[in-house]
Amino acid sequence: MTTAVRSTPSLDDEPTEPTEAVASAPPPRTRRPSPRVLAAALVAVLAAAVIGFLAVQLQHSRADVYRLEAAQTTQAQVLERARELAVALTTYDYRDLGAQQRQLAQGSTDAFQQKFAETNKTLGPMFTQLEASAKGTVVDAAVQQVRGDLATALVFVDQEASSKQSAKPTTQASRLRLHLVRHGDTWLLDSVDLL
Repeated sequence: MTTAVRSTPSLDDEPTEPTEAVASAPPPRTRRPSPRVLAAALVAVLAAAVIGFLAVQLQHSRADVYRLEAAQTTQAQVLERARELAVALTTYDYRDLGAQQRQLAQGSTDAFQQKFAETNKTLGPMFTQLEASAKGTVVDAAVQQVRGDLATALVFVDQEASSKQSAKPTTQASRLRLHLVRHGDTWLLDSVDLL
């Protein structure tokens, strides 16, 4: 037969609370936000997202406008320079053929200046002998393309020429394709095609 041994609590033992009492206590209440608060929070988040999206779109639009304005400015510079150079190419006076060469030297590449000087060696004496002079007037011009530091422009020029061989001046229409190269903040003539 077994006998049950009873233990008596000692003073060192801490009293324990019954576990049933903890389990039977109601859970703490959590407060849920009202539907109005949830709706307001949702509207605020959506508004912030829309504003963020619009801000990004605005930045992209500003960048596009800047690129477009820069391209238009470049084309205007090319067009103005092409007009000036076309007049310089088609205007000369036998009394000072060097003036044309000096003017073109300021607005052209070294390679073009060299070719032009060689051409002038041949044509210069002939212009002097004929007492030839001409004045170019730009009728129309357009930028054909701009790619980085290279540009092409089409220029229509009326050239009024006179010489001792003709009693009155004659006008000749010319179409020129000018190839330009950006050098710093200006455009230089690199080559010309007569069309």
